[in-house]
Amino acid sequence: MKKVLVIGGAGAMGQVIVRDLLESGPANSADLAVVIADFDEAKAKKMADSLGTVTQADGSMTNADVTGVFTDITNHDVLVKSMTGIDLVINSTPYYHNVTVMEACLAAGCHYIDLGGLFHVSKEQLKLDKRFQEAGILAVLGMGAAPGMTNIMAAAGQKDLDTVDSIDIYVGSIDNTVFDHPFAVPYSIETLIDEYTLSPMVFEDGFKSVPPLSGAVKVDFPQPVGTQEAIYTLHSEVLTLPMTYAEKGCRRATFRLGLPMEFHEKLKFLMSLGFGDKEKISTADGAVSPRKMLAAMLAKFPMPEVEPDDCEVVRVDVAGLKDGRKTLVRLETTVYSHKRWQLSCGALDTGVPPSIVAQMILSGQITQKGVLPPEVAVEPQSFFEELAKRQIVMRQISEEVLVSSGAVSDSGSGTETKSKLLSQTT
Repeated sequence: MKKVLVIGGAGAMGQVIVRDLLESGPANSADLAVVIADFDEAKAKKMADSLGTVTQADGSMTNADVTGVFTDITNHDVLVKSMTGIDLVINSTPYYHNVTVMEACLAAGCHYIDLGGLFHVSKEQLKLDKRFQEAGILAVLGMGAAPGMTNIMAAAGQKDLDTVDSIDIYVGSIDNTVFDHPFAVPYSIETLIDEYTLSPMVFEDGFKSVPPLSGAVKVDFPQPVGTQEAIYTLHSEVLTLPMTYAEKGCRRATFRLGLPMEFHEKLKFLMSLGFGDKEKISTADGAVSPRKMLAAMLAKFPMPEVEPDDCEVVRVDVAGLKDGRKTLVRLETTVYSHKRWQLSCGALDTGVPPSIVAQMILSGQITQKGVLPPEVAVEPQSFFEELAKRQIVMRQISEEVLVSSGAVSDSGSGTETKSKLLSQTT
């Protein structure tokens, strides 16, 4: 039996990871046990009880080995104790806890996966590579949608190129869900705040910081997303991809995010008022952190149980030379909400990838040791085939183009376009 511990497993992303492990893991019974670890022990146990019987992809029912336990990521000893007998840990807590959880994995001898470190934390995590190698265990950093899926798309895109000039990543989304909620956030509000307030990093013949909310471009995504404005945000793909493909000559790496315009404007407004600030401000009722206050106010409005109707496009453009010709290879997937699980597209494509890679590690399909980014650890085609089983289908478009400095346009003069599916739903 293999045992997976999902830290923060009772949270929004953690629940998706747990469900996918139980419904798609090996035999879903005697071969895999899932432990939901959370500071809210009652919530973890309640979730475990609700998932004791799960529906597999073929519609059959099976009993699941799932339990809920208490853990405290701020207490090293408690955290290590919760990892007793565990083979692999998936960390779905806020990114600034990543190094702490990795230290516990080193002490307990567990493989490790997380959802991303917003560049600077990822940089610190990579410093643990030698210790993970010596311990004979693997850490895969940033294995959600972006980073994660995007890194592996870049790996596939550069595969047949002789040189790589640039890797540009774009994520755009729309949300047509009808529900009564003043400000429904698609993922962790703390991560969103940091993406909108911290200075993004870009790689242009070296790493450099650019102003928050800068780099806006109009991107023509496929329908139903359509044309979206996308801005630079802080992401760890920009850290690892230039290093991974340095020998191919990578000179630029960027990440741009295009959230639904109404949500984007609301978040910009709140940040302009200072609700992203961490430092406490004095009031007549005492000192308060604006960021914590915003999170507490949002917590007063629980998400209603309605059928999600949103869509996200994830695009990676890899430009370089192939047989002496300037070539743009675009990988793209359109992700829709999950009707059976009642999940938004963002929750689906963030929670499914770490489950897939965890199963690859436990089955021996991934054997490397150390601290690795997804583009190094994961073989693209097998990963894409697993995504397709979850209705996330990858498409590759190769274009012979006159590559501009932006690599944003869909075509150039005299283009020769070839498109192919890299995976297909079963």
